[in-house]
Amino acid sequence: MEIELAFFPNMELSVKDANDNNENQIRQIEEFLKEGIDLLIVSPNESEPITPIVEKVFKSGIPVIIIDRRVNTQFYTAYIGGNNYRIGQEAGAYAARLLNGKGKILELSGLKGSSPAIERHNGLVDFLKNYPDIQIVKSVSGEWNWDKAREVMLQIVGSTLEFDLVFAHNDVMAREAYNVLQEHGTRNGKYILGVDGLARDDAGIQYVIEKKLNATFLYPTGGETAIQIANKIFTRQAFEKENILPTMVIDSTNAQILKVQNSQVELLHQKIEKQKSILDLQISKNQTQRLILIFLISLLVLIAALVILTFKAFQNKKLANQKLEAKNHEIEKQNIAILEQRDKLVEVSQQLEEATQAKLRFFTNISHEFRTPLTLIKGPLENLMQSEQYTAEQQNQFKLMHRNTIRLLRLVNQLMDFRKLENKKMELAASEIDMIAFLQETKESFSSLAAGRNVELSVVCTEKQLPVWFDRDKMDKVLFNILSNAFKFTSDGGKITILANKVIPMMPGIYAEEVQIEVRDTGIGIAEKHLDKIFDRFYQAGKSHVVKGTGLGLNLSKEFVEMHRGRITVKSSEGKGTSFFIYLPLGNQHLLPDEMVIDEAEQEHNLDNQILTRDLATDEIPSAAIEEGKNKPVILVVEDVSDVREFIRMSLGSQYQIIEAKNGKDGFDKALEEEPDLIISDVMMPVMNGLELTRQLKTDMKTCHIPIILLTAKAALEHKLEGLEEGADSYIPKPFNSRHLQVRVKKLLELRAKIREHYKDRLDFQEKESDLNRLDKKFLSKITQIVEQNIGNEDLSVDDLGHKLGMSRVHLYRKIKKLTDMSVSEFVTSVKLRKSLELLRNSGQTIAEIAYEVGFSSPSYFTRCFKEQFKMSPSEYQNQKREP
Repeated sequence: MEIELAFFPNMELSVKDANDNNENQIRQIEEFLKEGIDLLIVSPNESEPITPIVEKVFKSGIPVIIIDRRVNTQFYTAYIGGNNYRIGQEAGAYAARLLNGKGKILELSGLKGSSPAIERHNGLVDFLKNYPDIQIVKSVSGEWNWDKAREVMLQIVGSTLEFDLVFAHNDVMAREAYNVLQEHGTRNGKYILGVDGLARDDAGIQYVIEKKLNATFLYPTGGETAIQIANKIFTRQAFEKENILPTMVIDSTNAQILKVQNSQVELLHQKIEKQKSILDLQISKNQTQRLILIFLISLLVLIAALVILTFKAFQNKKLANQKLEAKNHEIEKQNIAILEQRDKLVEVSQQLEEATQAKLRFFTNISHEFRTPLTLIKGPLENLMQSEQYTAEQQNQFKLMHRNTIRLLRLVNQLMDFRKLENKKMELAASEIDMIAFLQETKESFSSLAAGRNVELSVVCTEKQLPVWFDRDKMDKVLFNILSNAFKFTSDGGKITILANKVIPMMPGIYAEEVQIEVRDTGIGIAEKHLDKIFDRFYQAGKSHVVKGTGLGLNLSKEFVEMHRGRITVKSSEGKGTSFFIYLPLGNQHLLPDEMVIDEAEQEHNLDNQILTRDLATDEIPSAAIEEGKNKPVILVVEDVSDVREFIRMSLGSQYQIIEAKNGKDGFDKALEEEPDLIISDVMMPVMNGLELTRQLKTDMKTCHIPIILLTAKAALEHKLEGLEEGADSYIPKPFNSRHLQVRVKKLLELRAKIREHYKDRLDFQEKESDLNRLDKKFLSKITQIVEQNIGNEDLSVDDLGHKLGMSRVHLYRKIKKLTDMSVSEFVTSVKLRKSLELLRNSGQTIAEIAYEVGFSSPSYFTRCFKEQFKMSPSEYQNQKREP
């Protein structure tokens, strides 16, 4: 490299040797980066450990040239090196010739993990596949060093291993193999092959001449090529990324010649070096003289400039002083204005602070006020629930009220905790508690929920007991929030695991040990973009699923854990699951005296937690309710909150058959399957919201006739208009009155019944604009047209009509029945009778001719049907129309 560098005086070379140590090489490359190098040339000690630092240098915009050994990445500028795989093949070929196609080989490989060692081994193995009688009896690493190679060879010679040939991955290890074999006088290793083929007196070619090695394989260093490519990179010339250097076999036939040639080349290099030194000396003298001349000229110019500047400075001083005085006066004015603005800002800030504190005080007071009536509601309710004088239905209503009272109380408590944290008034009351028992108790709170949803919930710990100092109340809230989220986002049949173990802290010295609690689920996971914000206040990651919540739970959990001097983290993979990690220090050295409670009484949270976990359960409709309502109008209730579904079912169940769905998609599927008489749907739901459900139902020919009532907490006019524009028939804001809902359902079903009677009784079948929606009108018009086109076809069947309309026989029957209260055959007959009215008035044909023309099998059957429909015979109708 030094010799080649003489041809490129604009480049400077800095060299560091890692002494076969990965850590040293990485540290030296980091030092080069700090020094601000323009290009890096590196020969990796090992491929895998050096790969990351090479990628880092390349990605920072610095070209990287890899020589000799490869790295496990494509993030480099150029590679220069011998074909190690080819060297392995050449060694295999030469060994095959020496052994006459039969024998045993001992392989001394280079450092494990380095690319030359791997590629040379692979080349040898692949070539010897052609020689099944040649075996590699052992392949052991000499790590490129003579001492390691000697250690390995001494072990092998002392064993019973037999081998005919030694193939060492470099000449140094090959020489040491020769020395060990000579010292022990063994008959093993008759042939020795090396790699490198350097021409020094203590290198491969000399070993071949001295008959220590049978052959060595040239492995060119590529130093001059590296300098040439570096110059091309700097001058933006074209270059090859992969530069594979040729190799050759050096044995007794050409070793002496190559030695002489290399001696001459070395002598020539020495002369070039000497000439370069002389040239550098001359250049140095010339540069020194040039610098002296430049310095003198610069000094003269500087003196002249100083004289001129001094004169001008003297003249400008007066003008500058005048301008400075004017500016000082302006600055004083600005300072006065800034002080006035500052005083105003301070005043406004104080007003804002007072307003904020007033709001927070109101917030706290109203939260306190909520707790009193909630407590007074909760107590009497629990007494009523224990009484046996009420019916099962009344008990169910009491349970519904009790469950939602506890839910509201929990929300109020959460708001109170939030306020205490804001005011820094939250206190820690920690005591020493067995964490394993505590986790088991928490698990029991969710056990019924897990069983109901077929979720595998378990606690896993390697310790039988794990005493930890923590505040039971706060950690109960932390685990409740995390487990609630896990159940919310884990589908039925999933798995949730709570793991607890002692671990060494990431920052040793602060705490000796800490406990790690992991809550792992197999749910839908959290997108990576949300992970760094998941603990932010009011942040919700599941907005695309319309997951309801306050956005405070995880933020409060983080605050509570940090009060224990712990930390909480999260890892997640979309579609695979999420893991929350809680770390708490062991012992009590991290706690203040007033934060510790020695004899803390256990607090009971399990009952409330078990009640609250019902929100996360998947409720199914009792089959008995469906059977009892077989002959009643069918109402589909689409609502993601089970308590609201239960309330609607209790409000309407005595008069109607109730079918339930948990979300919009489930509701749409059940609407297609059951074709209910009416649908009641919430707006904000997971998977598919109520507006999207309404849009899909009203644009589907099979379901567009079904009336839809939307329930929502959004009561603003624009939200009502949005629902009505999607095709909803009614819009009821929450909270709603059950009587209001009953009346609205009754009136919509009565209106639908009147429409059916209208189409059943009228003779002309002309639709009123307000009776049906556009799709229903289009449907009736299309089926009427199909019947009229096939008016004389006595064989026209329901299946034929369904096929022409793109509907199944069942869906067609239900659709016609819902719209007209007639069967399909009755509707077809009514269309034929309508056609006969026109013929009776205008055609002049006989009644028998008209009967056959409109598709009746006989005039008598036609007359009977006509009379049943219009309460008069065809002849009476004909005479009635002919009267003046």
